Amino acid sequence: MYYFSLMILYMAMSIFSTLVLKLYLDTFLNRVTGIMSMVGWLPFFIWQFLTETGYFPENITLSFTFLTIVLVGLIEYIGPLWKRCVFPVVYLAIWMLLEGTVDFSVRYLSGSVETEFLMISVISKILLFLLILGIRQFAKKMGIGKEPYGGGMVFMILPIIGMILYHTLYQLLQALYVNQAEIGVWMLLAAVALICLNLSFYPVYMQLVNDFHIKRNTHFYIKQMELFRQEKAMEEAAAMEIRELRHDMRQHLIFLGELLENGDLEVAQDTLTELIGETGKRGRLESRTGNKVVDSMINHVWKTAVELEIKFHADIAPLPELSIQDADLCVLLGNAFDNALEASKLVENGRKEIWIAIRYTKGLLFIQIKNTYAGEVKLSADKKILSCKAESGHGFGLFSMKRITEKYHGRLDIKPDDEIFIVEILIHC
Repeated sequence: MYYFSLMILYMAMSIFSTLVLKLYLDTFLNRVTGIMSMVGWLPFFIWQFLTETGYFPENITLSFTFLTIVLVGLIEYIGPLWKRCVFPVVYLAIWMLLEGTVDFSVRYLSGSVETEFLMISVISKILLFLLILGIRQFAKKMGIGKEPYGGGMVFMILPIIGMILYHTLYQLLQALYVNQAEIGVWMLLAAVALICLNLSFYPVYMQLVNDFHIKRNTHFYIKQMELFRQEKAMEEAAAMEIRELRHDMRQHLIFLGELLENGDLEVAQDTLTELIGETGKRGRLESRTGNKVVDSMINHVWKTAVELEIKFHADIAPLPELSIQDADLCVLLGNAFDNALEASKLVENGRKEIWIAIRYTKGLLFIQIKNTYAGEVKLSADKKILSCKAESGHGFGLFSMKRITEKYHGRLDIKPDDEIFIVEILIHC
């Protein structure tokens, strides 16, 4: 009965370890769907069950735990390779150091050289769970998480070196029973310092994500300024053309009157056709909402669509003054329109098409962008769009759009419908 109860406890702790790891990785990575959603967890779960017995040497335990955790990141999650490796490794480093902290704390408080492995395991897992909850709350508060950027494999160096050094010192301490209490205090301090060092990874990651957003948004700001310049040039050209037409209109009408009076209908018709052609040479301005950002963006999309032979449809109503910042609206529309143009370019000729609808009702700005697309759209386990292109970086725009809609307490819905990709944005402004 004792051994049966022990097995149940080991099983429960293994399940708990698996759930805590899943809770952590789900914060920063997108899970796969299908049969592979369980394959990667099995080795980790089995190994956790075996290690709960405490029969394996520390170096073997650490090595296999490292392999099984990284395996979970590689098999069970989708995203950049560096994220699927770095985040599991940082997690393992914090976990190992927490076990060391608990171990040496118990030794120091009890004055005993030997500690109960099961007790250390239980306490460290509970502390790890609480720490993961804190990390999740930090990520949510800072607005970071599943962005496909913000770092690289270089982040693996520090936790790996820290684990190796600490584990080496730990084994050395196990072999020495001289001044155990004094050495234990130093090991405890080292563990706490290394935990803090590993936790600093998350603010650094947050800063890198924000820096990336700033660089990407700067690109849209520069582009917006160029669009404003083009818009102003088009308006000035249109105004100049109108002034010229007014100036020449009397002469044209007199000339047409003389042609008609003389019965020269063919020449009069040719002259009239030529005049109509002159007025049609100016590029048509598609959008006149009264909002400079929206107008310039829509006109840019229309112009680009014409160049790429994409059929363009716009249903846009006049807009009041919006409370959303121009910079945020620029990034929001810029990402949405760029994605639509990029996706439409990959479609065969004759099927390239974009629809844009913008409405403002009772404090809500509704934006809908639809475009044809080719290929397969990947979905995460929570039904979120991962990518519809092979190139790295495609997901950057979607994350920027999501951040802005959340900033204004709005909603971003992205869904593929047969061969039409639909983006719907609703924000309070």
